[in-house]
Amino acid sequence: MIDTLVKDIFPKIKDHEMVLLVIDDKSPDGTGDIVKRHKSVFLLEGNKEGLGVAYARGFRFAIDKLNADAVMEMDADFQHDPKDIKRFIEEFDKGYDYIIGSRYISGGSIPDEWSFKRKFLSIGGNLFTRAALWLLGVRDTRDFTTGFRLARVKGFLDKIDFDKIFCKSYAYKMSLLYEMGRKGAKIKEIPIKFAAREKGWSKMDSEDFLESLKVIGQIWQEKLSS
Repeated sequence: MIDTLVKDIFPKIKDHEMVLLVIDDKSPDGTGDIVKRHKSVFLLEGNKEGLGVAYARGFRFAIDKLNADAVMEMDADFQHDPKDIKRFIEEFDKGYDYIIGSRYISGGSIPDEWSFKRKFLSIGGNLFTRAALWLLGVRDTRDFTTGFRLARVKGFLDKIDFDKIFCKSYAYKMSLLYEMGRKGAKIKEIPIKFAAREKGWSKMDSEDFLESLKVIGQIWQEKLSS
């Protein structure tokens, strides 16, 4: 699957140079070995310490080594449609600093075939986060846990302490959204249709849900003490 993605991921977009960075923390499916066959792709390998830790390394590498003007994060299993990349960049070119692929606005969706538990964790967790962050001033966003995003580097990502906001699970997405908003980022949500996973397994489980509650608590604590 990663082989297909590497070959087909980038649309041709005028006036933009795009590079692909794959983060692989000892995947049992041999992702790293497959990516190494593609000389134009950057591969960042490490120990398996959690999704948030891996993304933190990826952001640092993109900023410090690749001198990126913007960083997009997305899954490599086609749950995020590569055809949508062009839409993100169009909004970036319009001046938006943080573009979020939303499943929970008009035109967005989650897979019908998801189990009740999976839907509950996704929708319920998102609603809880939305209520908590609404009280903190983040009020124009509908999808807080989506993993399909594009962020401007200058003045935003390069001002964020990744060690501070990144936890081990997907819950780092909430902290990053809050930090981008606090730094004055112009945020835009665009609808995406989140596809069902064809292979592999979900990164989200009950422990991740509990960690998201912890992250929200930490944001509240920081807000109250500032």
